[in-house]
Amino acid sequence: MIPAIRQQTIVNLLSENEIMYMDDLIMQLDVSSSTLRRDLGKLEKSGMITILHGGGVQMNRKNTELSIAAKLNLNKDAKNKIALKACSFIEDNDVIFIDPSSTTLQMIPYLVNRKITVVTNGFYHISQLASHQIPCIMIGGNIKQATNSCIGPLAESALRGLNFNKCFLGSNGFSINYGITNHDINEFTIKKIAMEQSVKPYFLLDSSKYNIVTMIKVASLTDADIITEKRIPELDEYENIIVADNI
Repeated sequence: MIPAIRQQTIVNLLSENEIMYMDDLIMQLDVSSSTLRRDLGKLEKSGMITILHGGGVQMNRKNTELSIAAKLNLNKDAKNKIALKACSFIEDNDVIFIDPSSTTLQMIPYLVNRKITVVTNGFYHISQLASHQIPCIMIGGNIKQATNSCIGPLAESALRGLNFNKCFLGSNGFSINYGITNHDINEFTIKKIAMEQSVKPYFLLDSSKYNIVTMIKVASLTDADIITEKRIPELDEYENIIVADNI
C-alpha cells in the first residue's frame, strides 16, 4: 500500500473511532511499527491527528472536514467575490468542470443564460445547475456524504473520458512551501484528473486557507491559476495569483 493511501486509511479509521492505539493500527494496516510511526508523524505534522501519551492517536477535530452545508456560510462574501471573478474567465461554448466545493457553488447564479456546458460530481451543484436551467452533466460514482459528491473509480473513469476548456476547483489549503493541499485521497485524484483533462485549470481559494497545510499535495502553486479575494503580500511574485477584490 502506497503511503498516501495508507495515511488516508488511518484518517478514515480515526474518523470512525474516538481514539485508537498504535498496536491496533499496526494490526489493521499490517505494517511495521516504524512504518506506522512515520505515517503518524507526517499526519501529526500536517495537523490532521494528535498523538497522545501512552500510544493513543486521535483526530484533530479542528482540521476535520466540514460538510458543504456547514461551509456555505463561512467567508461567504470572499467566496462570492472569487466566484464572480472565476466566471469572468468563462467564454461562450466552453465545457467546464466544477468540483463540489462551496466556492464553486457560488459560481452557479452567474452562469445563467451562458452558452456553456457544466460538468460536476457534486449533488448540491447539479441540483442548482438544473434549477437554473444551465446545461449540465453529472459524474456518478461512490457517494461521499460530507461533500455530497461522487468519488472513486467510476467517477475517475468517467472524468477521464471527458475534455474541458476549463476546470474550477476548491481545496483545503495552500502555501508557498507545500503548494495546494487536500485532506482526501479520493478528492485528490478527482482534482488531478480534472486538471489533466482541462486546457486551463483554476483553483478558487479564499485567503483564510493560506498557510493551511493538509495531508496530500494536489499541485504546486504554479500548476494552475489561483483566484483569491484579496492580496496576499507573500504571493506578489506569483503571476498566476488572481486577486478578485478589484471587481
